Amino acid sequence: MFLGEFFHSLDGKGRVVLPSAFRRRLEAGCVVAKGQDGQLVIFAVDDFEAKAAEVMEKPQNRSGRRFSRTVFGGADHQELDKSGRLLVKPDLRQFASLEGSTEIAVIGVFDHVELWNRDRYLTDRTTGDESYLEEDD
Repeated sequence: MFLGEFFHSLDGKGRVVLPSAFRRRLEAGCVVAKGQDGQLVIFAVDDFEAKAAEVMEKPQNRSGRRFSRTVFGGADHQELDKSGRLLVKPDLRQFASLEGSTEIAVIGVFDHVELWNRDRYLTDRTTGDESYLEEDD
């Protein structure tokens, strides 16, 4: 499982070093895709296949097909290099506003990892913390 939050930089080639605890689960390959909150999501290949099955269960009307194209058309299969770095393609960096960021947030979310623009993540985290404190179920 993936847990914790970390702040790392993208290098000049668009690579980010992933935390060592995350690397073991992703060393056989991973899929980087667009997330629904403006972030990128990273799944181990097997986990992405399960997520893909969920996507394909959606009705394949115009909206469902558009959703599928966004998920699969924007996804990228990657392998970590020997230093544990992940290459993030330019179009995915642009989607998540990672271009020109000095720091990005690398977040473990149990079954996947998320890459966020640092400032956008901190704003979202604050909102999430406030909502969490209000929950009493």
